[in-house]
Amino acid sequence: MTSTCTSLAPEAARAAAEIFAERPGARVRIKAIGGGGGKGQRIVTDASAVPEKVREALQEVKAAGVGDNKNVVLELNIETTRHNEIQLLGNGRWCVSLGGRDCSLQMHEQKLLEVSTTQDGLAEAAERHERAGNKKQAAVLRADAAVLAKMEAEAERFGVAVKLDSASTFECIVEGTNHFFMEVNTRIQVEHPITEMVTGIDLVKEQI
Repeated sequence: MTSTCTSLAPEAARAAAEIFAERPGARVRIKAIGGGGGKGQRIVTDASAVPEKVREALQEVKAAGVGDNKNVVLELNIETTRHNEIQLLGNGRWCVSLGGRDCSLQMHEQKLLEVSTTQDGLAEAAERHERAGNKKQAAVLRADAAVLAKMEAEAERFGVAVKLDSASTFECIVEGTNHFFMEVNTRIQVEHPITEMVTGIDLVKEQI
C-alpha cells in the first residue's frame, strides 16, 4: 500500500506520544528520510503538532507527491549538542581515521565553520592551559580528546566491518562526554580540505 501524508501523520503522532510519555518535558525531532543539509526537519513539543509538521517536512524535501519516499524518523531531540565528524579512508580491507572536524557553528542547521580536531592537538592545547593555570579549560579539552578517541575507534571498526573502500565521514552528535552515532556519508565532502591541511593527505586523490 502506498503511504500518503494523511495516513502517515497519525502514526507519527502516536510514535511521538510514546516518546513524550517516556520523557516528560522533552522535545522530538522529525526527520524526512529524503532530507539532508538540515532540510526536512522539524522539532515539536506536543504530539498534536506532529501531523502538520510531518507534512511540512515532506513538502520541504518535495516528498509529498504520489510514490515519493515519505519515510520519516522520529527521535529524541538532544538539546545541548555539538556536531562532530570523523574523516575515514578505507580500501576494503583496512580503514583508518584521519582525525575529526567540529562543525557545531551553524545557522538554520547549515554549517558555517569547520574546525579540524585531532587527539594530539587537543592534548597539546590541554597542556598549554594546564601550564597557564587554566585547570577547568584543560579538563574540558582532555575530555574532548577522550570523546574524539572513542569516535575515531568506532569509526574505524565501522569501516572495517562494512569493507569501506572510499573516503567517508562518520558523523556523531556530542553532548558533554557522550556521543551518539548519526550517519556515515560514503563520499568526499566539501569540508575535506581542512583535514588535508592538517594531515597533508590529498583525500580526493586517495579516494580515486
